[in-house]
Amino acid sequence: MPGRRNTHRLRRTWPQRMLISFNVCCILAALTTAGTVALAKHKINQLSRVDLTGSAFKGTQDVGPQDPRNFLIVGADDDSGLPANDAVRNGRDKGAAAVGGVRSDTIMVVRLDPKSKQAQVVSFPRDLWVDIPGKSRNRINAAIEFGGPDLLIATIKQDFDIDINHYVQVNFAGFKSLVNLLGGVPVYFATPVRDQGGLNVQNPGCTVLDQNGALAYVRARHFQYQNAQGRWVTDGTSDFGRISRQQDFMKRVIRRAVHQGARNPIKLANFVDVGLKNIKLDQQTKPKDLVDLGSAFRNFDPETLKTYSLPATDVYHGGAAVLDLQEAAAEPILARFRGTGAPVSPGQVIPGTVTVRVRNGTGKQNQAATTSEGLRSAGFQVDAPDQSPVVQRTEVRYQPGQEAQAALVARYLYANPVLVSDVDAAVITVVTGPDFGTVLKVPLPASKFPVPTTTTTSTTTSTTTTTVASSTTVAGSSTSSGSTVPGATSTTTTAVRGYVPGAAPPGVDCG
Repeated sequence: MPGRRNTHRLRRTWPQRMLISFNVCCILAALTTAGTVALAKHKINQLSRVDLTGSAFKGTQDVGPQDPRNFLIVGADDDSGLPANDAVRNGRDKGAAAVGGVRSDTIMVVRLDPKSKQAQVVSFPRDLWVDIPGKSRNRINAAIEFGGPDLLIATIKQDFDIDINHYVQVNFAGFKSLVNLLGGVPVYFATPVRDQGGLNVQNPGCTVLDQNGALAYVRARHFQYQNAQGRWVTDGTSDFGRISRQQDFMKRVIRRAVHQGARNPIKLANFVDVGLKNIKLDQQTKPKDLVDLGSAFRNFDPETLKTYSLPATDVYHGGAAVLDLQEAAAEPILARFRGTGAPVSPGQVIPGTVTVRVRNGTGKQNQAATTSEGLRSAGFQVDAPDQSPVVQRTEVRYQPGQEAQAALVARYLYANPVLVSDVDAAVITVVTGPDFGTVLKVPLPASKFPVPTTTTTSTTTSTTTTTVASSTTVAGSSTSSGSTVPGATSTTTTAVRGYVPGAAPPGVDCG
């Protein structure tokens, strides 16, 4: 009865075998678990291929079934395949050919380790300033436009020393087709939100984003939300906030796929068909590669996905607003995708994944700038310093959901700081008070600043906190947190920059 055994295995394990990146990884997972190698081979041979000839592409020739491998996932800024009247095409050239090649709207590396059953994702901001081999320095998303996938892979290898084993490219039509197949993706927004790119959620509560709303949401770079006073607040983190929302959306897509019956073979076939029309895969990836991965990840829990965004600083080069990599802070993250980094336990927070802004609340000359440099030396990502009205005591301000990050920052301060929940704090914000001395090279014990839990369940500008334990750990600490407040919260491994919707409140079904 081999047919029955294959069907049973498919129904039991397909949701756990997804490879975690929008519809691209859903389709790859479908191929890995199509039941038999023969069917997988039949399906994969229908995919469009990208012929990678550059020496930087490592491929899978020397990669065994149990060896870690990196997928380069590129969301192409390409409207090919969309109807002529689709809203996405308004004001755009028609297709990738009109701009001389494909532009990358999203760049991420997904690392899968069959032995440890770990999946990790690092996102590259598209404005990251890099050396493009054979070209001048430019934004990383220009690499694929200048020289196609080969040049992007060579850039990632040269600048970050990350090997790429698989290449996957998806366009707007592919993303929209998946969302449409899922019947939309529900997201709970505690307040109205909007973006000039077309996102417009006017009423708080559970909103099912259709294919147009979902695309506008994951592409939003000028995101705004309404605070408790009815004032529109801009998420000033731009691409970083966009990356955080994209990574959060991955999990929502997976949960939705399972909820919509992805175990059903008919639904599975529909996922495969979406991929056949809208993704491209490198020519070296074979059906056996994907089947082996499917077997290794049959019990994978998508909630254990670790997500990272490279730390960078806003700068100007040649009059252009771009991002410079914070090399020291980025190194621990990059090491994980090279296979040289130490394992990270789920929910761990380290300085390199936390962004801090220092505001001078004492009036002392250069205090914010000096403190910023001290935090940078300690490994934190640092935004431009600023001034603040005078405060009576040093404050560490944070958005609900970033309690663990705030507690970690407090441990590096020679002061007596109070941790304050503030939904208007786009990043962890230190406001220096008269008690502030300096930044410590070695952090205080975790017991000195237990991770707080915000006690309010509404979006306010300031809330009291209490110290309890829950689920997010801080590096070197046994104290944990993980409470969520509907509004702007964190669901990922590393620090979340910008506004990310949280879970629906108890009693509200938004799945």
